[in-house]
Amino acid sequence: AKAALSAAVPSPLREGKPHLLGFYAEQSMEAKRMRFLGDLLEKELPGVKIVWLEAWENPLNEKLRATIDLRNQCGGVPYLFNRKTGKVLCGVVPYDKLRAWAQGLGGDARIYRDIQR
Repeated sequence: AKAALSAAVPSPLREGKPHLLGFYAEQSMEAKRMRFLGDLLEKELPGVKIVWLEAWENPLNEKLRATIDLRNQCGGVPYLFNRKTGKVLCGVVPYDKLRAWAQGLGGDARIYRDIQR
């Protein structure tokens, strides 16, 4: 099962680049909001790239998300994972938290939740 999951991961991810993963669903308004903020971030910070993986329609992407979110702290999308720091973002978060997360700055590995939209 682990080999099948590994084979499903796009090769740039297996090579460790880029290190920012975002799991989303086309039907999720929260995930669309985070993708929009991610696009802004990529324009602002050269070299920052978030690989977005659709989790609701692609069972392998959902399995990868669930494997990373092993303790089921988030339980769904949007779910963002920084492979370098191990920090995650769960749900919709303010742009400044997304930026700090992408840069590997700030707090601990706790999940940031923000219900304000």
